[in-house]
Amino acid sequence: MTEIYLNLNNFTDSKLLLTLFPASNEYEFTAKRVFRSKKRVICCGQECVHDGHDFIRKKGFGKAKVGKQICQICGKQHHEDKSFWKKLLGQWQETITSLILTLRDSHVAWEVVQKVMSFIIPFGKTKAVNLFNYRVEQFEYPQENYLIVNYDEQHPKKGRIQKFRLTLLNYQTRVPIADELFDNKDEITIEAFLRKHLDVNKEIVLITDCDRRYPAIFKKIWGKKVIHQKCLLHLNKLVVNDFGRNISLQNTHNLYLILNIFYNRKKEIRFIEHILKKFEKKTFSNSSQKKEWIKEQKNKFYEEVKRLENERRKDHKNLSRRSLAQAEKVAAGLWQQRNLFPKNAQKRLIMIKENWEYFTAFYAVDGCPATNNAVENFYSTSLKTHRKKQLRTDKGILNHMKLSALKRVQNFSTPKLTLLQIYGLIKLLAT
Repeated sequence: MTEIYLNLNNFTDSKLLLTLFPASNEYEFTAKRVFRSKKRVICCGQECVHDGHDFIRKKGFGKAKVGKQICQICGKQHHEDKSFWKKLLGQWQETITSLILTLRDSHVAWEVVQKVMSFIIPFGKTKAVNLFNYRVEQFEYPQENYLIVNYDEQHPKKGRIQKFRLTLLNYQTRVPIADELFDNKDEITIEAFLRKHLDVNKEIVLITDCDRRYPAIFKKIWGKKVIHQKCLLHLNKLVVNDFGRNISLQNTHNLYLILNIFYNRKKEIRFIEHILKKFEKKTFSNSSQKKEWIKEQKNKFYEEVKRLENERRKDHKNLSRRSLAQAEKVAAGLWQQRNLFPKNAQKRLIMIKENWEYFTAFYAVDGCPATNNAVENFYSTSLKTHRKKQLRTDKGILNHMKLSALKRVQNFSTPKLTLLQIYGLIKLLAT
């Protein structure tokens, strides 16, 4: 342990100094703030003697003293260890970089980052950008053996050029396995990406959206070792799109009948059925009155849907999901009545029947999610929709992608040392 000669100024900070200096009894820190070696250098067959000190400097911080030795025979000077000063500057750089990462994670502009830094230690925007880029580019996605994996794609733009972001997320830890940028997302690109980052010899569960290409790609890579779950939330979005906007009361009822397959929508269905019964008994003097009444009833229905949703949120509950037996029963009933649905809805029911094993895989795996929400949430924090079109380079897009992953793994918003602690150490060392 380095020997420290204390005085009234540094007595209370001895423990802090010891964390900075080498854990060796070969060094000493004198009362005149000189860090030097107690061990003499051998030169020309005899020991050298201490010969004052060198200054080591850092603009904006000050300077510190490091001892030096001289040979009394040949006059050669021997400079001593300066690693403690580099360590201190490294701690400052790590903390200030974490501050910059935190600001950028909150989407603070570089001009504002520069202004914030002017209150601490002034440096230009270029310096801040370089610190940010270096830290993010050094980050490596953790590599482990994964069981349940979310896979999805995002479509950012480099200026006006379309790019494709492919992401693999560990569902259990919510930490990204891989997150890369490509010029296209064809089958060859997807297959190469999956083979590169996932073990093809181990069983795996993959949760994806409803892209038709995935089953064939996964079967080619893993054969029978893969369990593929297609996202039910994505399916519901497709169902809603099938019916379009400004749909009739009857098609609103049909829409919720299909949404009722995997999630319990009985309350909404009962409400719309009550409106339909009123509609059958009601007479209208003209088409305008009929249109106005339907509009009013649809607004009441959507208000009821919103009220039920708010109730669930208040109770911290999700929409209840059906058991496999219940889902099969509801789907079978809709299949028997499929000819009563619009053409697009009929096609969707055919698609659900053909992909039934992919929509129900989560029932067979304990802890498997039914949706791809985990990776969607990751996208919402790492590269928001309004920012996807603002970035102008591949490097800029990649760094923003990595920033969120880095935050999840290393939590840069909680530094090991605060800036005040580091400046306190500098004050003890510098003259």
